[in-house]
Amino acid sequence: MKPFVSRRSMKQYPLDLDKIADCFVAIDFETDGRDSQNGRVIEIGACFFENGKPAKTFSSLVHSVETVSPFITELTGITSEMVQTAPPEKEVWEQFVRFLGGALEGKEIVVAHNAGFDTAFLKATLERLGYSATIRYLDTVDLSQKLLPHMSRHALNVVCEELAIELENHHRALDDAVACGHILARLMSDQAALKRHVKNVAQALSKRELEIVSAIVSMGEADWGVGKSGSSVVTVRAKGKPVCSFVCAGDSFSLLANADLLEQCPWTWTFANQKECEYGLFRLSLDEIGQLEYFKPYIQASIQKAMECSFEDESRRVEWMYGIEKQTYEKIRPRLRETVLTSSYTQKEAKPVPFAQKLKIEAAKPFNLADYERGLAYRFYLTKAIEARKRRRYTPAKTFLKKAYANGLRCAELFVEIANVYQHQKQAGKEVEWLLKGASFMDAIHFKKERQLLLLRAAKRLAKQP
Repeated sequence: MKPFVSRRSMKQYPLDLDKIADCFVAIDFETDGRDSQNGRVIEIGACFFENGKPAKTFSSLVHSVETVSPFITELTGITSEMVQTAPPEKEVWEQFVRFLGGALEGKEIVVAHNAGFDTAFLKATLERLGYSATIRYLDTVDLSQKLLPHMSRHALNVVCEELAIELENHHRALDDAVACGHILARLMSDQAALKRHVKNVAQALSKRELEIVSAIVSMGEADWGVGKSGSSVVTVRAKGKPVCSFVCAGDSFSLLANADLLEQCPWTWTFANQKECEYGLFRLSLDEIGQLEYFKPYIQASIQKAMECSFEDESRRVEWMYGIEKQTYEKIRPRLRETVLTSSYTQKEAKPVPFAQKLKIEAAKPFNLADYERGLAYRFYLTKAIEARKRRRYTPAKTFLKKAYANGLRCAELFVEIANVYQHQKQAGKEVEWLLKGASFMDAIHFKKERQLLLLRAAKRLAKQP
């Protein structure tokens, strides 16, 4: 009998993902760039997940072709020499079939990001090598589009960044497969994902962080929410709007402040990480929770502004995060009540702190807006450009991009955003020109992955031109 592989996509949402995720196998293939009928898999990566955690993995390069195109080498880092010295195709696939086991009988779900691509190669290769199989598969692109509708893009690396999933070697099979499995584990269903986020955040808050949250929420009545990011930044929100963000480091903590707040007084400030700089945020180092009293008018004004807002014009992302943070606040509220009652930092008991003496303002570095515009936070302009472009306001978007470029910003994201503006204006020549310019700059500073992505975008654009 002629070997035949059937494959069926699991698209019923909400699906019984809790049952599926008890045991599934995430796969990813790197190929020679041709279609599934004529092309070959040059690297296989797979990972069995049990109860949401990796249990066993399979990874191998495959000697299925003699040469790898420069484009594929640029994209994946896999060279012709690496493929030529790899085990032969038949041997690797025999091992892979044994690894998949019940997944080829439909007992476990096969999971992939853009699964139509990977399962097409899986089906074609199995049939060509003489295997029959019944495959049920789930596409995490489709799943993320339904469960994370606030995101504009659902590429593997973008979804991983959104869900704080580590992806070190993008476009290498095993790393991509493991990341794909973690995406499914995080997105069982809306409710399950919400519960998991709430549980993680509530457990992650330390006693010191609870004391600071208590001091903030005691400053006014609001529909509170509390969240904690992967970079340990705790954000207290009122009705989904950020009121105050801070990060603890031992007994001291730093308040995240924007340029408006910094201009009001001389202060000791430092740049934080790159993402915070993109949003125009700085860190103010504080020693005592009582020092928050100095910012009470600012916090109360933020509370008032937040409570006057509605969600009618807000993105789904705000609603999603608001749901998580509101439930987190409800979960930790008993602990907050205990902290407020036993803490010396409540409104009634807080003691004023002599800031001039405590922070030694005479030795502090005053905030300077010109430094801000020319310094590390120039990525702030890029953020503004992205926001303007998404609202189809291309003139201000180009203005912000020019400012970012003039101030010395040279990252792959900047070149992509410039290309995006020209793409929307249907200026393909300019779009490709800036992508290639970005690729050249990335090559000069040895940013290999960024160069690969820019070249890939340029190649796709050129392929569409008549």
